[in-house]
Amino acid sequence: MEKVVISLGGSVVSSNAVNIDFIKAFVKAIEGMPSLSKCGIVVGGGSLARGYIEPLRSEGINNYFLDRIGIKATRLNAELIVNLLKDVENVIPESIDEALSAWKNRKFVVMGGTIPGHTTDTVAMLLAEASGIGEFINGTSVDGVYSKDPRAGGGSKKFENLTYSEALSLSIESYKNAGSNVFMDPVSLLIARRANINIHVIKGDLPENYINIMEMNKKIGTLIS
Repeated sequence: MEKVVISLGGSVVSSNAVNIDFIKAFVKAIEGMPSLSKCGIVVGGGSLARGYIEPLRSEGINNYFLDRIGIKATRLNAELIVNLLKDVENVIPESIDEALSAWKNRKFVVMGGTIPGHTTDTVAMLLAEASGIGEFINGTSVDGVYSKDPRAGGGSKKFENLTYSEALSLSIESYKNAGSNVFMDPVSLLIARRANINIHVIKGDLPENYINIMEMNKKIGTLIS
């Protein structure tokens, strides 16, 4: 892949603690790809966000304010990447326009969330659409899209390929509130469909997966197109 946007799950970057070994290996992997010319990275909030969101939700705080807290967590996680990358502006953009500006003369741009109501998958998809990039990688905690959460027990089926409509149906079925854990939210999938962006859902905590799909053109995970 010459140009790609990566949505990097927050739980991949920091679960119970910052996964610095993964971050260093991820940075080394993407910096070492000779064919890569442009790479946008949007980092999720993961367990850091949920650690703040869940106790406040139990106190009746509404989703708008929970989303604001989650956005702050995503930007902290983004700092973990941007401070180790080269050829990147050492700031965290707070909007798509800011990201495009920071990316103009750089190979990489790294950001978190933007506004309440937009997941980081949606932000990443908007970044791909705005920049005219047709390849999107969703690095998650599982190795593709399943009929139901494979961590919840047996009986789940992994999909190698899905249409946008099929992926939308699965996403809508499992979508919940702020801090929920879904493979991709419906809005991001609608944007992908209107912009005809290929989505590769992969296990995101294995740096070699990014090399395999971006540099070696190997088929891994689930392709949504």
